[in-house]
Amino acid sequence: MYFPEFSVRAPLRAFLLLTLVTGCAHAHTFSLSWDNDLLLGLDQGYTNGVRLSYLSSPSSDQNAGSARLSRAAGQWLKGLPGIDPESQNQAVSFSLRQLMVTPEDISREQPSRDDLPYAGFLFLSSTAWSWDADSITGYGMHLGLVGPESGAEASQKWVHTLTGSEEPRGWDDQLGTDVVGGLQGTHARKLWRSGRKGQLEQELAWVGSARVSSFRSNARVGWIWRTGRYLPINFVPDYAGTSSTVGLPAALNDAGRGWSVFIGLGLEYVPYSYLEENADPYQFEESPVLAQVGIGVTWQWQNLQTALILRATTGEEQSNKESFSFGTLSLTWAY
Repeated sequence: MYFPEFSVRAPLRAFLLLTLVTGCAHAHTFSLSWDNDLLLGLDQGYTNGVRLSYLSSPSSDQNAGSARLSRAAGQWLKGLPGIDPESQNQAVSFSLRQLMVTPEDISREQPSRDDLPYAGFLFLSSTAWSWDADSITGYGMHLGLVGPESGAEASQKWVHTLTGSEEPRGWDDQLGTDVVGGLQGTHARKLWRSGRKGQLEQELAWVGSARVSSFRSNARVGWIWRTGRYLPINFVPDYAGTSSTVGLPAALNDAGRGWSVFIGLGLEYVPYSYLEENADPYQFEESPVLAQVGIGVTWQWQNLQTALILRATTGEEQSNKESFSFGTLSLTWAY
């Protein structure tokens, strides 16, 4: 498989450098997530996404070198709502993400103008998190590439070869090169909890987020219910199935050996979408208000957690109202 030198290797080197400069002590957390509609037997719309994420040690860890970065972030952002270095933990995450969208019929060399275009995206992002047992807040930024330099074509063809799926033939007609970026914020709060550690526990929480970006500007609100044994401190699993790093902070703290099942419901308002604004000559019009549902299961053992999430969204494409549905597999580990 060939990846263009700039499109994948350069951001990957930058990601590795970011993880190294945070220190080489213990208590690091890594996460690898894979979105794919093939997990639901589909191959249309949002077809594939991969995210590799790293989280620095929490600011309360006095023995970890990367905790210095966490404490510095807490002091720098302490004037913002939801950031309290005196009573909360802080940490910083770095992520490298690649995703792609394709039309429903990938067998055509010249894609239908009445469908989605081929498009690939590659992003680097960083988020500073602050949390306690009842709330979590994050502020971050992202910068990325759209177009052939994203490496999306090579990635999809490799996955389809690996899975024995049909080869996509229309990537020569994908959206052209562009640079995108923006800022984002997230806040979540626990509303209700019952049960004790080692017994059956239940929790209900809400989460809200906003993003101002030249890629996709949006505002979201959602509610998450989960139940299980030895629930980790982090009460916001990746219910939306978009490889979010919101699941990283405290994902494994005091988790022990346990499991969880969760359901999430959400609404999203999208005032701007790069895909819609730059889809010409494709007839793609995105709905500004979307409803989302996600269900998932997790299993954790000591410093390892795995998850499977299934997600559906009401019609992204206003013209035909078809939903975007896909599954996410993720692995999170700490050392």
